[in-house]
Amino acid sequence: MENKDIERDKKRAEYEEGLKKTLIPVAFGILAGALSFILIKDPVSTDGLIIAIIMIFVQKFVYRSLHIPMEGVKDWIYLAFMTLFCWFVAYTLMLNL
Repeated sequence: MENKDIERDKKRAEYEEGLKKTLIPVAFGILAGALSFILIKDPVSTDGLIIAIIMIFVQKFVYRSLHIPMEGVKDWIYLAFMTLFCWFVAYTLMLNL
């Protein structure tokens, strides 16, 4: 019975970590899209992308402060992709309002 509890707790911890690793980049991507929309008046300008890249670098410190392990290049590529994708979607939707 204890093995099932330990296994269930381990799976739950992995699930929660994966959820955090997904929701944080999504939130930062949406925030970057909103900041790009508010601060950048020319939609053709690439300055909005700079805001998204800065938000990717800010997440490095956020993950450390939340004690979330980022192991290897794969996690950082995933983080960057999710942030840029959500930035693009949020910024595009706001430009079309």
